[in-house]
Amino acid sequence: MMYWIIHIILLSLLAFVVFRFVKTGLPNWMFWIALCMKLAAGVILGLIFFEYYGSGDTINFFEYAKNSHLYNGDNQPRTQFFVLLLKPFVTLSGGSYWITSIYFSFISFTCFWYGSKILIAFYPHLKWVITVSLLFIPSIIFWSSGIIKDSLASAALIILVTSTIKVYHGRKINLLDAVLIVVSAFLLYKIKHYLLITFIVFGGVLFALMLFKSLSRKWKFTSFLIIIVAFFTTQFIHPYLEIDRIPWTLYQNNSAIIEKSDAEDELDIEIQSDSWSEIWSNVPKALHAGLFRPSIYDHTPFWGWLHRAENLVLTILILMSFLLWLKEKPTVDWPLFIASVCGILLLAILLPLSTPNFGTLVRYKNAYMPYLFLISSILPYQYLASQREE
Repeated sequence: MMYWIIHIILLSLLAFVVFRFVKTGLPNWMFWIALCMKLAAGVILGLIFFEYYGSGDTINFFEYAKNSHLYNGDNQPRTQFFVLLLKPFVTLSGGSYWITSIYFSFISFTCFWYGSKILIAFYPHLKWVITVSLLFIPSIIFWSSGIIKDSLASAALIILVTSTIKVYHGRKINLLDAVLIVVSAFLLYKIKHYLLITFIVFGGVLFALMLFKSLSRKWKFTSFLIIIVAFFTTQFIHPYLEIDRIPWTLYQNNSAIIEKSDAEDELDIEIQSDSWSEIWSNVPKALHAGLFRPSIYDHTPFWGWLHRAENLVLTILILMSFLLWLKEKPTVDWPLFIASVCGILLLAILLPLSTPNFGTLVRYKNAYMPYLFLISSILPYQYLASQREE
């Protein structure tokens, strides 16, 4: 009980500091509701794994951090690093899974709130779209909370993405920004290297298109050079993601996941060989799964209805956005839009290819779902807002 009292006081103080100094222009009550939802999500995640599944990564990570002698991480450096980060929280919490989970959820929330602050500063007319997309979509809240790698990975990614947008808009990077960028990039390198690669692609495409748009003709080749450098840089992040090894990596992961999956949980994506032709033949199905599945027509466990309902809403938003773009011809920030779509499509294709399992896919999709919801909601929101004004 004493540990709970101490940490409730400490977390309350930390929450007040974030509330006081990270201003978004949103109503004050939204901060506290979003925070409570995030903390509750981490607890619910733990309850589901403890009470329903009885095992899972979140439980294993906690037990490894609590009892280091149980874990030999020589062949799993990402898990070893995550457990290393987890151990101080487990120790300071007195070995409490729930207190540790709340801290990880709080860290994730703080990064999402900070990212919302940056985006709202540049797009104040879209503050409600930004807020809902980043802070109030249930599956995004759930899969970026608690003792899982995705909590830190999603938090790190949003810091990198929003900091890049800050630079894109010509704002200076201060010391805090620099520290957050370095820490976030390091975290992704250690626990989710494919997200770091995706971020590099996003940043490379964004600044290349920005330069292509603004520079004189004789300097436009610089933009292509940036894309080449960004691509070249990704080849040093992880050996399994080098361009010539990608088919083999996808084939191995795909086969391993299918072997461990129940038939009802499998996607209809099976890679038969480690060749590029086989990979390309499965891209259409992978893209459909990455953007729209599980759909209302898929069979999932009961709480899978949450993902199915969200994907139905997302499908409607994407269709509305396309139709509104054709009809209204709105002004579009093409460099930012194209860079965002490149990053989203890269993940939406590769993740279903490597993890053809609904349970795993919905968790991994969380990395790009906030941004997909955001860009898909802008035109429908603006259209509906203009209709109300009329």
